[in-house]
Amino acid sequence: MNFHIYRPAANLHPYVKHYYYWHDDTTGVINLPQNLLSLGDQYMVFLQQGEVSCQPCQHAAFTLPQMSVVGHFTCSSQLKVKGPVKAVVVHLNAYGSYRMLGINMHAISNYYRDLAKLPDTNWQALATQLADTDSAQLPALLDAALANAMQHQAYNRQEVEQVANYLQEKDGHVNIAYLAARFRLSKPTLERLFLEVVGLPPKLYARMLRFKKAMQLLQQVNTPQWQPAAATGPQYYNEAVLKQDYVYFNGQTPSFFSTLGSNNNTAAVAQMPVHNTGIAVA
Repeated sequence: MNFHIYRPAANLHPYVKHYYYWHDDTTGVINLPQNLLSLGDQYMVFLQQGEVSCQPCQHAAFTLPQMSVVGHFTCSSQLKVKGPVKAVVVHLNAYGSYRMLGINMHAISNYYRDLAKLPDTNWQALATQLADTDSAQLPALLDAALANAMQHQAYNRQEVEQVANYLQEKDGHVNIAYLAARFRLSKPTLERLFLEVVGLPPKLYARMLRFKKAMQLLQQVNTPQWQPAAATGPQYYNEAVLKQDYVYFNGQTPSFFSTLGSNNNTAAVAQMPVHNTGIAVA
């Protein structure tokens, strides 16, 4: 398997986090690289070879087209990849898709949007270029294409970015009424704008951030058994709430925590908050 992570240009920050290049000549069902998809982020996927199907635990299954934008995933999603596979993935932040594409993101939560069906035909040209480009040249090609896409979007939603960034800074520990007052928005307006740009209600997004932080803490301390009070610190004051969120986002009981810290990697998108995996970074 050939899997590389590249850093985007500084002018694309914070909308673009990483570029992933994945090439695997294995035939049949392939395990997804652990850090390829993560709960709460969005992705542009340019599939050059192979087939990727997704089965969210709370939604109908779907197969990704040649080029698409996917996310947010708000539940466990099993990915089945039929190889050989070759793909380029653009890892976006919570509001990156809206900034690049200018489409209402609420329509694709736990689903995808086919880039070939958007009015802008530049994505098809980019997919063709990616297929004919050496992997080392991918960052420069993607930087140019995404910067061009941003320049051609009429954009006036910076206040939503500020709200999302504030939620991230606080790991989701923010009362929604306080959030609306802080940014001088009514609660209905805050919800409407957040759904349009991020694709999720702000309360659900905050809940997701708390859960992701708790999972990161659990993996760092490598608890041998279910010990949320010791492992997650201030993220959850109540064990029952943590269990409830775990079932909501992963579709299974918290008994899975007995395998945290082991090499038992699954293909559930909601179980992949880790970014430091030791895979080659350029």
